[in-house]
Parts: sequence; structure tokens; C-alpha cells
Amino acid sequence: MHSTHLQPEELSAVRIIYQDIVSQAWFNQTEEARSSFARYLIDTYSISSITSERFRKIVECSARTHYSRKI
Repeated sequence: MHSTHLQPEELSAVRIIYQDIVSQAWFNQTEEARSSFARYLIDTYSISSITSERFRKIVECSARTHYSRKI
């Protein structure tokens, strides 16, 4: 099992990505979607050993797939 304890600088990096993605017009703004996406980010970041840039690309792709507004 992996740890979800993030260091302050890691949490800050995840928070910036979270805020940027949930502020996009396509992101579903329900509390459920925002909360689920936050958990996904923390879980994904804690098992990942990739650069922040690559991490952001991966989670944005996932967010567009799973958390986009239904038009």
C-alpha cells in the first residue's frame, strides 16, 4: 500500500494543479466532482515518480474524461 502523506511542497504542487484544472470551463463544478478529483490527485501523486509537468498532463486528460460537464 502506498502512502498519501505529502510533504508541504508536494501538497502545494498538487493544490496548484487542482485549482487550475477545476477552474476550467469544462470541469463539472459539483462538490462531488471536485472532491473526487482532489482524492484522485492525491492518490495518483503519491504513487507517481514522474515530473510535475507530466503529472499535470496525465491528470488533466483523466479529468477531461471523468469530470467534464455534460453538455
